[in-house]
Amino acid sequence: MTLLEAEIHSVVRIEQISLAKSRIQAIRLGLGPGTMVQVVQKLPRGPVVVMQKGRNLAIGYELARHIVVNVIS
Repeated sequence: MTLLEAEIHSVVRIEQISLAKSRIQAIRLGLGPGTMVQVVQKLPRGPVVVMQKGRNLAIGYELARHIVVNVIS
């Protein structure tokens, strides 16, 4: 499942980032494989807001669709 498909309030672990350009962008934000985040908000065809280590990050639609995650809770 991708970050776009994750439910609001769920905690997910990033497993992989499928596109090299997206991987570089995500790592700059501190979102590499193994990182756990909570989905805070999702906007249709817009950003996904996640919380990681007490900070909110808005992940753009295109980046979020390349981030593969597993649901933790």
